[in-house]
Amino acid sequence: MLEKAARKRLHDVTVEMLLEMRAAYLAAGANPLKHWDQLQDRLRSSARTSAGVAEWSTAMARALRLPAPNSRYSDALVALDNAVDDVGTAEWLAMLDAEWGLLIALARACAERRKEARDTTTKETAP
Repeated sequence: MLEKAARKRLHDVTVEMLLEMRAAYLAAGANPLKHWDQLQDRLRSSARTSAGVAEWSTAMARALRLPAPNSRYSDALVALDNAVDDVGTAEWLAMLDAEWGLLIALARACAERRKEARDTTTKETAP
């Protein structure tokens, strides 16, 4: 069982990775109305069939038909891999399988907060 701080760290880096995958997926032309469902489905299936971060991220990228990763995506993947190395792959995969609903909810909430912040900034800088 993971300690609270370790679980929080894994949530944070996993959500950041999901957000980068989401950005790449939307940029590649994904349906904006269905993309959260697609991410959730791919997260669940990839978590059950992968042996680690590398396999999981490859399975997600293949299933979502993502382009080559940009620098932010790459940084998020490296951070996720490092965090998982610190706690163990089995624990992270078990967390994905058990908590996929929370992870998608956290990602969605974070995406909404970032959108609101961008909208506020745009309004403040508009002439």
